[in-house]
Amino acid sequence: MDLKRIKYFCKVIEHGSISEAARQLNMAQPPLSKRIQELEDELGAQLLVRSRNGVEITTAGNYFYHRACQILNQLEDTVRETVKIAQRENAFIRIGLTHLFQSYFQPLILELYRRNPDIELRITVSDSSNLESFLHDGLIDIAFMQRPHPDDAFQCHEFPPVATVAVINKKILPVAPHEPLAISQLASMPLVLLRRYEGTGIYEKFVDLFSENGKYPNIIMHITQPKAIIDCLESGLEAVSLLPASEVDARRLEKCFVIPLAPSPDIFFPAMVKMSAMSEISEITDILRDGLIMGQPAA
Repeated sequence: MDLKRIKYFCKVIEHGSISEAARQLNMAQPPLSKRIQELEDELGAQLLVRSRNGVEITTAGNYFYHRACQILNQLEDTVRETVKIAQRENAFIRIGLTHLFQSYFQPLILELYRRNPDIELRITVSDSSNLESFLHDGLIDIAFMQRPHPDDAFQCHEFPPVATVAVINKKILPVAPHEPLAISQLASMPLVLLRRYEGTGIYEKFVDLFSENGKYPNIIMHITQPKAIIDCLESGLEAVSLLPASEVDARRLEKCFVIPLAPSPDIFFPAMVKMSAMSEISEITDILRDGLIMGQPAA
């Protein structure tokens, strides 16, 4: 049985259509359709039902997909271990880390290094939308990022949502309020909001929250990184931002107040994400099993 056909079939299932799988594989759609048909002919079973809206997996196809994923994972592990032995290279883990939760996930990464000093950690810091693409393209093994939109290709381990706080330049609000602020109180203030590089996400959720209160926010700027926003506010930008509490250290801010919101909207959802077809990374799952609390220093 042709291993490449099996990999092509798995790609189609993970992307939900032959056309999208062909795009990801950088090949034309007709040859990919032919390879899938050849696989079905070899098995003597229909794996997919084609329609204008994409493909639907049959019961036989679902069974074959899960068993194929197991085989491909075992093969990948075997190749990785063989290369490691042959070249005597240290093991490595390719990690994607979102700008959005750098401080939040720092304890986990430090603990991963502390427990496994012989493993090389290759960390790429980027926007969550980029990390989703890196996972699909096989450029990283795992990502610590904002919870993605539902996608069968992804497997997520979700963490508790992070509270939202308002970071306000003191020229906008000279005296810190004694009570938490309602999000509606910020609508008229100049706002700097987080926004994904691609697709919809946090930015749109904040706009919807303001709209629910009958107001359109006074947005003057959007930036992809919490740290860059805080630097702007501390440098004198007379504005307000809404950020994950894990990324804001009020003790280090001289020109800004950090004010909680009431109620705090559920906007920031940290998650550990990998491709469903990829095997677990035991070094990381062991840490999670031991109950490391994110946002707190590792022991």
